[in-house]
Amino acid sequence: GFIRQVLGWREFVHHVHLATDGFRTMPTAKVPVAKKPGDGGYSRWAGKAWPDKWNRQDPDGGAKPSFLGANNPLPQAYWGEESGLNCLDQIVSQVWQEGYGHHITRLMVLANLATLLEISPRELTDWFWVAYGDAYDWVVEPNVLGMGTYAVGDLMTTKPYTSGAAYINKMGDFCQSCLFDPKKNCPITNLYWSFLNRHRESLQNNPRLRMIMATLRKRNRSLRQYDQKVFQRLSKTLKDGAQITPENLPKK
Repeated sequence: GFIRQVLGWREFVHHVHLATDGFRTMPTAKVPVAKKPGDGGYSRWAGKAWPDKWNRQDPDGGAKPSFLGANNPLPQAYWGEESGLNCLDQIVSQVWQEGYGHHITRLMVLANLATLLEISPRELTDWFWVAYGDAYDWVVEPNVLGMGTYAVGDLMTTKPYTSGAAYINKMGDFCQSCLFDPKKNCPITNLYWSFLNRHRESLQNNPRLRMIMATLRKRNRSLRQYDQKVFQRLSKTLKDGAQITPENLPKK
């Protein structure tokens, strides 16, 4: 991963952006394009419209690919409302203070959770445009739409970059001060299994997911049903701008 970052990732990302015109032109399918830039969910959080300073000479609001059909609104937690998930809350707070974040937190927390929650890739991309000081078109569009959310399928990456709580715990210290235990009751793990189960038809033949999809098939039916209940509960809770706690998770 380090070698990839140093020896060519930026060049590759820049090439993808230029070759596809920001994913407006795809070799595999026609992609819808937003008429004008979105506000990344600001209006739902703030209760007022984003100041319309759109330069009408700009061509559009960006490509709207969604290979897996994700179209849910971005939770208010990305604008600073506490979610109950310490990893998300700490990272969002840091982003709004500094306008910056490490690429692991961008990919494996912010984009990962948005993917698991079926958030609109375009709306998440618009949020990255607003939130980050280093947001440039050739960086944001391919990294969020291509790598972060798998919105363009395998055109840019070979698999969705998603994970449960174990990876987040391994890569940071957020879990130490969270209400949830990554080994016992963190809902992110249930979101992960629910995501794989919902999209098993699209992902089951992916060679890089062969082992994990085999594990999914061995996961008993009651657990898979519980995973989906957690997904539904967490989606509604965050959509309402409320916090998830161990007490308001679905009962097994």
